[in-house]
Amino acid sequence: MLNMDSKIILISNQSIQTQLLLDYLNKQSDILVDFVNISRPDMSYIVEGSIILYDIQASSRKLKKIWSKLLNDSAFNLRVYIINCLRSLPLYENMLWPNFESIVPNNCSTEYLLELLKEGLKTSRPPRSLSPPPEYVNLTPSDSDYGVLTEREYEILTELSKGASNGEIANAFFISENTVRTHIYNIFKKISVNNRTQAACWANLHLRSLALDLLPRKEM
Repeated sequence: MLNMDSKIILISNQSIQTQLLLDYLNKQSDILVDFVNISRPDMSYIVEGSIILYDIQASSRKLKKIWSKLLNDSAFNLRVYIINCLRSLPLYENMLWPNFESIVPNNCSTEYLLELLKEGLKTSRPPRSLSPPPEYVNLTPSDSDYGVLTEREYEILTELSKGASNGEIANAFFISENTVRTHIYNIFKKISVNNRTQAACWANLHLRSLALDLLPRKEM
């Protein structure tokens, strides 16, 4: 039996596909599924134990920051499912959504999504203290002379550390290769490295521990 005190909130844009998904979930689920327009952030629909379906493809970078802050600042214990993902979330985006429950690829079936939701409603999630991510990520010790990386530089460094070429990085973020080269030059300068190999080594050494340090800690 599903938890009737919980709700499912679909945060997306208004489209035929969204309406079809909403209709399907309401017909197949034992609880109410509400729709919130992603362009009009509104937390009035959110209740304790809600499951949030956040449509990442309908979101802009600005909206992601707004919604992640609202959800992370909420006093309610929530579960966030990032749906319609074209690929795995970059490390920076993982930090944007520290309370997310699952990443749902864009090619998964509605039946699969429904099963995920049913499983989520059957189990409880312990409360945690959440805080919004920083606008800029300090990638160096406080006593260092290095600068800080912007979100875009952080994303590009993450891709670079995976061995992506300038062309692949440009395609991933819909920017030109000249822009990628400029970002890489700035990254090299800020973290004091001379080439891609050194940058990749630096990223592999620092980014994982940085992400863990920036994630909110559970209250004791």
